[in-house]
Amino acid sequence: MKSNISENIKLFRKEKNLTQEQLAEAMGVSVGAVSKWENGASAPELSLIMELADFFETSVDSLLGFSLRNNSAAETAERLRIMRSQKDYTDAFSEVEKAVQKFPNNFDVVYQSGGLLYFLGLEKDDKKAVLRSKELLEHALTLIDQPHAHNVGKSDIYDDLSGICFILDECEKGLDMLKDHNEGGVFNAEIGYELASSFKRYNEALPYLSDALVVNLTNLFKCVIGFANVYESRGESEKAFDALRTCSEINEMFRVPGTVSYLDKGSIVLLTACAQMCESIKNAEGIRRYLLEAKKVAENFDSAPDDSAKNVKFYEKDIPASAADDFGETAMDTVENVIKWEMEKYPETYEIWQEIKKNG
Repeated sequence: MKSNISENIKLFRKEKNLTQEQLAEAMGVSVGAVSKWENGASAPELSLIMELADFFETSVDSLLGFSLRNNSAAETAERLRIMRSQKDYTDAFSEVEKAVQKFPNNFDVVYQSGGLLYFLGLEKDDKKAVLRSKELLEHALTLIDQPHAHNVGKSDIYDDLSGICFILDECEKGLDMLKDHNEGGVFNAEIGYELASSFKRYNEALPYLSDALVVNLTNLFKCVIGFANVYESRGESEKAFDALRTCSEINEMFRVPGTVSYLDKGSIVLLTACAQMCESIKNAEGIRRYLLEAKKVAENFDSAPDDSAKNVKFYEKDIPASAADDFGETAMDTVENVIKWEMEKYPETYEIWQEIKKNG
C-alpha cells in the first residue's frame, strides 16, 4: 500500500486558497510542521489527520490517499520491470524478496527480480545484489519454457549472467558462457569487445568484431527502410528523407574508396529512395541528384561485382561474409526495380530516371 498524504495535504490546502502559514494557524502547529508534511519529511499524528480531514471536508481515506497495489504475478513482474527500467533501487531488495516469496516459480517475477538486482549490483557496486541476482537468473533459466509477458529468451539471461561473471572477476567463465550460447552470432560484438578489451587477445577478437560489424550495418539498413516507410505512411516525408539520407551517409563512411562491396547495393536502394522522398517534398533538383549518384554507384559496382564484405572498412576476416538480395541481378537492375515498384506513387522520379538513362 502507498499513501499520498503529503501530496493531498498540499492539494486540499491550495483548493481552499490557503498558505502554509494559514493552515498551520488553523491546525495549531508551526509552519515548519506543515512544510514537512507537504514535502514528505514527516506525517501528521493520527489525531491531526482526523482534524485535517474534517477541516478539508473530506474523509480520512481520501486524505491519506491509500491505494492498494494489484499484487498478481503479472502486475508484480511489471512493477519490478519498471523499477529496473527507471533504475529505481528504493527498497529493491525488499520488493524482490516479497515478490519471489509469493511467486517463487513464476518466470516473469523471477526474471524481473534477478534483472533488477543485477542493475543494482552493477551500478551501485553491491556484491550482495549481484550474488542474489545470479541465483534468481539461474532459476529463471529453469522456468523459461513458461509463457511470459515480454520477448525474453535464454540469450537475455545468459547476457546478464555473463555480465555477473565479469563483475565477480570470473572473466574467463563469462567469456565461455557467451561463446557457448552465441546462437546466430547474437553475442559476436560482446565477445569481440571482451577479447580485445579485457583479455587483449586481439587476433581472436577480429572475426567476432568483423561479423558483428556487417550484421549491424545490415540491420541498420533494414531498420531505416522500415522507419522511412512508417514516416511516409504518416505523411512525414521530411523525416523519411532524413532517415534515408543519414543511413546513406553512414553506409558511405564504411565503403573503401575505389572498391565495391555488399554495401553498394544497400547504398543504391537508399539513394533511390532518397530521390523518391525528394519528389514527396517537391525537390526536383534533389530527385535528379540522388538518381545520378545511385547510377554512378551502380555502374561502378557492375564493372567488377563483389557481394562480399572484404572491402568494408575495418572488416578483417580470412573468409569474408557475402550477401544476397532480391533487388535485381545487377546493381543497375536494383535502381530500375526500386523505381518501377513505386512508379505510380512517384511518377516524376520515374520520368527523370528515364531521361537520365536516355542521355547516358
